[in-house]
Amino acid sequence: MDNAVKTRKKLLAEIKDLQARLAETEEALLAAQKSRNNHASKHAEDEIRWGKERNHERAKADELLQFKKCEHRHSEEELGKTREQLRDVSFKLLLAEETERKRIAQEIHDGIAQHWAMVKIRVEGILDQLGKEIATPLKDILPIIQVGLEETRRIQMNLRPALLDDLGILATISWFCREFQKTHPAVLVETKIDVQEDDITTPVKTVMYRVLQEALNNISKHSKTTLVNLTLQKNEGGIEFIIQDRGQGFDVNAILSQKNYEKGLGLSGMRERTHLSGGSFSFESTKGRGTTVRASWPLPENR
Repeated sequence: MDNAVKTRKKLLAEIKDLQARLAETEEALLAAQKSRNNHASKHAEDEIRWGKERNHERAKADELLQFKKCEHRHSEEELGKTREQLRDVSFKLLLAEETERKRIAQEIHDGIAQHWAMVKIRVEGILDQLGKEIATPLKDILPIIQVGLEETRRIQMNLRPALLDDLGILATISWFCREFQKTHPAVLVETKIDVQEDDITTPVKTVMYRVLQEALNNISKHSKTTLVNLTLQKNEGGIEFIIQDRGQGFDVNAILSQKNYEKGLGLSGMRERTHLSGGSFSFESTKGRGTTVRASWPLPENR
């Protein structure tokens, strides 16, 4: 009888300990979820703030342009200077946006991503200490934590991949194409790169990455292709970046006549970034034959 009482007390003590550990795990998961929600809210607020700041600066630049037009109506030289100022202001805003993206991405890495990793390690440690019958159902928590960790990393990389600053645009292009093919295994991406890292200035590297990001996003949504050709090469004193798919294509005139379609394709953003960084941008598409996005910049010494 005494042994039975002792056994029962021991079991009750183990159950109480397990309940405490489960409560601790639940608290850690709730804290991680709250941190993630807070970050998502902050990110949304930052996006709104960037848009407002950019629109405000553009409005100020437009006012300046209008003033200069009235004051120097017959002076093409002064008008050209004003346009250059407008281009510089807009490009500085783009660079400021990239700097802010980099900062937030780093905060995600140092904060919420590390938190998710610690939660996972802690839960795994607790499960290792539990009996098999109790631990097995609780292991369903681990995939949920892993999804949260991977989603956090995806947000971080979409904001700005650290690889771009650490290793440069050539390594980033290779990485991005590999990641694209993992997500879209039916699409083959063939790359031809014939430039050196030093041939491309830092601001152009950032613009080049955004063009690549938007172009492949469009291909995944609209092209229905199985082959993408990506070329980065020197050409007649400049650098040419071409992304060509063999998909269904579209009638350019018919599509662009539709309200907001260019914005939906991200063409205006790609064109603006390329022009503001001192380059030129064009795209071609033929129904049934695919689409070509082309951006080019002069070499640094030719600017």
